[in-house]
Amino acid sequence: MAREVNQLLDRIFAQRHQNRGSDLEAVETAWRTTLHRAGAAALSALFQYQPPASDQRQLPCPCGHLAQYQGLRSKPVLTVLGLVRVSRPYYLCARCHQGQFPADVELDIADTEVSPGVRRMLAVVGAAC
Repeated sequence: MAREVNQLLDRIFAQRHQNRGSDLEAVETAWRTTLHRAGAAALSALFQYQPPASDQRQLPCPCGHLAQYQGLRSKPVLTVLGLVRVSRPYYLCARCHQGQFPADVELDIADTEVSPGVRRMLAVVGAAC
């Protein structure tokens, strides 16, 4: 994140030095883009779940049996900061073949690839239309 901010500052100051001025709208837009990109990178890093401990490699399945940990699975999620990649544990029941992503439920992204913040934004836009 620091690298992206420093690169932007270098570009802004170089352009300002060359032109003897600044286009405020262009600077605002560049800052917003850079901070969104940095925020999305931070969210991607934050949501890289680790494999569960050996005593947490089974979950109850709705069918009454146990779902076994199968590995980490990656999922793209559109957030208000941009596209984020979430890597989370996947469990599968050998009996009914139903898969589970507990982290998706925790993050409120089960059965969707948009974050709660994006869903709220879509609702506001939909209501306005």
